[in-house]
Amino acid sequence: MLIALSLWLLDRLADFLPPAWLYRLARCAGTLLLPVFERQRQTVRSNVLRLHPDWTPPQLDTAAKRVFQERAAYYVDTVLLPRRRPQETMEKNVTVEGLDLLQDAVAAGRGVVLAGAHLSNSEVPFQTLAALDIEAVALVEPMQSKRQMTGMQARRGAAGMRFAPANMDGIRRALTLLRRGGVVAVLTDRALHDSGICLPFAGRLARFPTGAVDLAMRTDAALLIGLAVREGDDHFRVLFLPTDPLIRSDDRARDVHSNLANLIQRMEPFIVQHTQQWRMFESPWKPCHDTRYQDLSGRARPPPSARAASARKATDRV
Repeated sequence: MLIALSLWLLDRLADFLPPAWLYRLARCAGTLLLPVFERQRQTVRSNVLRLHPDWTPPQLDTAAKRVFQERAAYYVDTVLLPRRRPQETMEKNVTVEGLDLLQDAVAAGRGVVLAGAHLSNSEVPFQTLAALDIEAVALVEPMQSKRQMTGMQARRGAAGMRFAPANMDGIRRALTLLRRGGVVAVLTDRALHDSGICLPFAGRLARFPTGAVDLAMRTDAALLIGLAVREGDDHFRVLFLPTDPLIRSDDRARDVHSNLANLIQRMEPFIVQHTQQWRMFESPWKPCHDTRYQDLSGRARPPPSARAASARKATDRV
């Protein structure tokens, strides 16, 4: 209800206020709402601490505040992006890195799975595909309110993007598109309802969904990373990044584990570098609390920070 009301109000304000004012209001609103969502603020602060254990308490508080401000800015994006053509957004509001990598993968004709994260506005890399006339669909988390889901889909559709709920019907659509050589975008940094598997992330085990890796392995599609970083109120740097070659053997479960571990290790430095734009309001570490790291495959290794943490923990038990 609060999201729908906020979007309605922003829609009205966008008719006569310049974008800079809307983003300024959003930052103020994000700050003012901190006491209202104290539990979420504490979770965000804890996430930041996991990624930056050397930060001081004031630095952690500032980072948590900026994550809330980023969330508010995302809703301004949601209102403004449909008012512009995708080509106009790409020309004026987006700087793209790694575009050749994406275009080569699409030209290969075997489909592309684009793995993203809740970093800045996670829909901006996908809108870049719309601006390039690349056939694509993004799998998104179904919302509790059907009316709110319909409203968000309409806004996204007006911005030139196609979305499908991450249910059986949406997955079937995604598989069909991949087999036709299209692109499917999937967020990979939040597992829903205790799904996914626990993998090393920032020195501890955290739970991540397997969807992106599953789709790529099932269809033999290319797997790339697509992230956006906000560099101004409504200007973004979009990064298309390579991933490790997918491991395929006669043990699919181990392969999924290894491939997802490699994917998350590729993403981790960007999330650490831009923590204040990581719109994560749950703890990916909580479902795996105190779980010992196990390399089920013998092929994907935890980063040095994870090995060091595991060694310290073993020493403490002795």
